[in-house]
Amino acid sequence: MSFFMILFYTNCEKEIDINLPAPENAVVVEGHIENDMPPYVLLTKNSAFFGGINLNDLAAYFISGASVKVIHQQDTITLKEYNYTNIDEMSDSLREKIIFLMGLSVVDTSSSNILDGFALATIYTIDESVNPNFVGALGGTYQLLIEVDGETITSTTTIPAYTVGFDSLWIESHPNADYADEYFQLYGFLNDPNTTEFYRYFTFSQKTSLLISDNSVFDDAFFNGQRFEIFIPKGRRIGNNSNDETGFDETNGYWNNNDSILNVKLCIIDKPHYDFWRTLESSRNSQGNPFGSFVYVKSNIIGGLGIWGGYATRTQSYYRY
Repeated sequence: MSFFMILFYTNCEKEIDINLPAPENAVVVEGHIENDMPPYVLLTKNSAFFGGINLNDLAAYFISGASVKVIHQQDTITLKEYNYTNIDEMSDSLREKIIFLMGLSVVDTSSSNILDGFALATIYTIDESVNPNFVGALGGTYQLLIEVDGETITSTTTIPAYTVGFDSLWIESHPNADYADEYFQLYGFLNDPNTTEFYRYFTFSQKTSLLISDNSVFDDAFFNGQRFEIFIPKGRRIGNNSNDETGFDETNGYWNNNDSILNVKLCIIDKPHYDFWRTLESSRNSQGNPFGSFVYVKSNIIGGLGIWGGYATRTQSYYRY
């Protein structure tokens, strides 16, 4: 009898009280850089798996006062910390870029109250008075150096040297006639290079934030070097589970009649970046399944947890009128 079956049947007879040890304190890094866009880094504290989160004090989970540097070739860029005390110092243009990259909705970039929750965050990105034009470049290698509370955290990522896109996009009706008048599918033909590639993709419609699928990463193991037809589901808001908004039904992943411009942001990423999202999504998708396997989330952060990842991106649109 397997371990999980033993737990299942034992649970039918008596209550089991499992005491999980508190985790060691660690810094969680979420940082990204892509071609033609500035880098950004979020630093937060970790918490116990079953620990409570005080939604009324989210700002307490963000780490302030860190030294965050990005090193590219001979250049060392010190990122500036932005929070509720100085968010007005961030230009409208930079605000909009960072908000969009974080998957948040743009409300009013000219106000310090630019969106719900944004002012609560501590964000590290470029100092426009020092390095206003620093953005990611195709083929670049970027080191991250963080010093906080006497600890040093490092990581390295790459932006692949080229982008890949769809040579055509088209829509098809929802396969269920009951939904065909309102919902439809998006497809594309992807010309995969004859080299090993790792992909991540996002979607968004007009004037919305970036959306993401529950399985946003894939590799080309089964279609390397081929022209490949792919179904492109409409994603959900970043940070939300798929059943938070519409539940598990026949409309999940389908675009609807409110979407007149269908955008696909296709990214090539390196292997460590791919491994992080693959294992994180596998772990997240198995939550709630008593027979699911434990998944160790791989990180490329040395001295902490999380991800520092580069993207080679190309955004393409299908206009539906």
